[in-house]
Amino acid sequence: MIQKISRSLFAILLLTSTLVSQACTIFMANDGQHVWIGNNEDEIYTTQYRMWYYPAGKENFGYMIWTELSIGKLFYGLMYKNPQGGLNQYGLFMDYTAIDDEPVTNDPAKENRKKELVHDLLKSCKTVSEAIQYISKYNLVKLKGAQLYIADANGDYATVHGGYIIRKTENNFALTNYCINKGHKEACYRRDVAVNYLSAAKTFELTDIKTILQKSAQKQPQTLVTNFSMAVDLKSSTIHLYYKNDFETEKVINLKTELEKGAHHKDLAEYFPKDVSPLIEKEFERNGINAALATYKQLRTNASGQFNFNSNAVVNLAVKWIDTGKVKEAIALLETLKEFDPDKTEIYTWLGVAYRKDNNTIESNRNFARALELNPNDYLATLWGKQE
Repeated sequence: MIQKISRSLFAILLLTSTLVSQACTIFMANDGQHVWIGNNEDEIYTTQYRMWYYPAGKENFGYMIWTELSIGKLFYGLMYKNPQGGLNQYGLFMDYTAIDDEPVTNDPAKENRKKELVHDLLKSCKTVSEAIQYISKYNLVKLKGAQLYIADANGDYATVHGGYIIRKTENNFALTNYCINKGHKEACYRRDVAVNYLSAAKTFELTDIKTILQKSAQKQPQTLVTNFSMAVDLKSSTIHLYYKNDFETEKVINLKTELEKGAHHKDLAEYFPKDVSPLIEKEFERNGINAALATYKQLRTNASGQFNFNSNAVVNLAVKWIDTGKVKEAIALLETLKEFDPDKTEIYTWLGVAYRKDNNTIESNRNFARALELNPNDYLATLWGKQE
């Protein structure tokens, strides 16, 4: 009976996580001295990304964009897809949030614009007001299923859709994945997390932005996860970049420094140590669980600088094994991870799940209890720990 209930709950968790097709969280934290943007990019775990840098020219400002990697159109002779967002040398920032389609305005006196906006705005605008002036010339006929959030180093911001433009109403603001026209709001824990923190704080430092990003990040086994996060200091055009829910490993990107290198691009994953989980999975498939565990221990001991052991990638591999019936193997892997990271909440949470599915209620409860000691708000430990 325990195993049947556990299977059902695990299946429900996976199913409900697929109901939203895309998600992300953007917020501004403005205390009058610092102007920060926090941005979580949430998509399927395997999505790959690239950063592109374009120096200033006679007719354009210097800027950068971030895109998904895909086979698509060519832009400046390089693989290219429409930008998800970008930042220019004057601290003008923008990024999209997906929403359900909303009607767009079609003013016969304006030109219909089908081309994406981000490149042209970053090239030619310093402020939100300048960006809105540029946009006002067009009917944004393609901007139906997304909102473009634009912010500047002065603390101004706007949310742009083909049917509306919402200007700044307060210093701090959070945007997720629903239409905000006419004051509309929907239940969204990611937005609530950001708004509650922003409302309680009086000043904002990098640690505050990281905290909000962490609390609003999405994790596996959800279909959509936070693949990368950025805390952006708009006054200095500096990005503090984090990858795959790992907020211990940070890459600082100063836009001025990057632009001095000339036009170039770099895959986002290359800014960070490699993901070790594919090696562990391959060794498991070839030689079994004992060999996989030995490989992990050897790499953890001798190659800590080459691979990223701070992320949840190997925990997520264990979650995958739980979902595909390799419960005992998942337990062995998680117990090994616990030897190296005895205070990592996710390890205990998923050990609790795995032991419960293995009909070992005593070990399951012990691990859930430890998870809740480390994080009293741990959702899975609270949910599964109530099962008898």
